[in-house]
Parts: sequence; C-alpha cells; structure tokens
Amino acid sequence: MVKDNRLTSFPKISIITVVWNAKQVLEQTILSVINQSYKNIEYIVIDGGSNDGTLDILKEYNHAISYWKSEPDKGIYDAMNKGITAATGDWVVFVGAGDLLMNVIHKAVESFSFPNYIYYGNVLRNDINKIYDGEFSGYKLAVSNICHQAIFYPTAALKKYKYELRYKALADHHLNMVLYGDNNFKFHHIPLVIAVYEGDGFSADNAVDVEFFNDKLAIIKANFSSSVYYYALLRNRLARLLAVKKN
Repeated sequence: MVKDNRLTSFPKISIITVVWNAKQVLEQTILSVINQSYKNIEYIVIDGGSNDGTLDILKEYNHAISYWKSEPDKGIYDAMNKGITAATGDWVVFVGAGDLLMNVIHKAVESFSFPNYIYYGNVLRNDINKIYDGEFSGYKLAVSNICHQAIFYPTAALKKYKYELRYKALADHHLNMVLYGDNNFKFHHIPLVIAVYEGDGFSADNAVDVEFFNDKLAIIKANFSSSVYYYALLRNRLARLLAVKKN
C-alpha cells in the first residue's frame, strides 16, 4: 500500500485570538478565520473574562471554534501564552479581535519548507493606511518590530519561548528578538499581506513599556551581532541627546 503523505504537505495551522470585551468587532475576526479556503486549521479563542456580550458571540460560533476559554488573566500576553499551551498545530499565528485574516493561508503554506523557520509577511495597517513593513534585517528588527498578525511561528518555538509577562506592551518584540538570537530558528519573509491590522490597539495605547525599554539594549546585545548592538546603542544615545535639546 502506498503511504498517504498528504498531511505533510498541508501543515496544521493554529490561529489564536485573544479577546476582552470586544463584542462589536469579534465576529468579523471569527468570520475571517473560519472562511479560509485552507481547511487544516485549528481556531483557538482565549477570552479574559468579558462581560459585554462577547461570550454570546463565542457560543454562537462554538461549532466553528476548536477551543475557547473565558477566565480572568494577567494581561494580553498571559492570554496569548494560554493559547500557545492549547495549540496543537505545526505553526501558530495570532489574530487580534477586530483584525481581519486575509484569505491567504493556502498561499502562505506553499512557502513552508522548513519546520524551524518563522515565516512572516506583511499587514495592512488601517491606522496609518499603509502596508507594514516588508523584510526585516537584524538592524531593522533591533529597533522596530514585525507585526504579530503577520507571523507564522513554528509551535516548537513558542513552546520553548513564551511571552515574558514583565513586558506589558512589547513582549512580542522581545520574543522576536530572542528568537532571532536562537540559531535553531530562522526568519523568512514571504511577500503576502497576511492580515488587516486595525492599529491603535493595546500596544499603541501602552507604547511606553518602561521595563522593556530599560532592558532593550541588553536584549539586543544578547541576541544580535556586535554591529547591530552598536548601531542600536548609537541610535539610543542620539535620541537622548535630541530629547535633552528639546527640553
């Protein structure tokens, strides 16, 4: 008998949405996930204990959601970690409540050749009305971040490194920098718009993540080349000088 290898060509994708009191926008996100042409999908929703009717929407789509849970959490990254724990797919992508996943997973998986690759594309950011943000070099990743709605993480990477809860708004940037420094994984850009990202969300409202910025240069030094570190250090010092001049 010829062995059936079809599943190896169609990896299982775990899509995780974390939500809290987003009744008005959650349904559009759910529909963008469950209407994908690609069918080997596991959809996980982690709710932080909503009280605005969000749970009614989850119950309505219970038949299409692989796993959902509602309970208080310690913040958005704690909820994401809970989603990671529940995930059983080969790759994981996060789609926030209110965001729209483009119907592109069937195209994206065509590029998934190596199990240790972190594949990422672009997003359409509604807040700035532009496509964000192309391919990232080490220099670029050290000072700005890949939008997490555009990233397909190997599940093994997220089981090894979960989100650091000390960083309240930029734990996703920290995670990407740590993964960049791990030689077991490699980032690979695919030229696709993966999602429509609303912007002006949690990270925008909490952009001053003091813990993260206090640690940022040390994180870069530990995970990037010395040239990237000195580049980031120079930028940091120039920014401080400009701030002093302004004041």
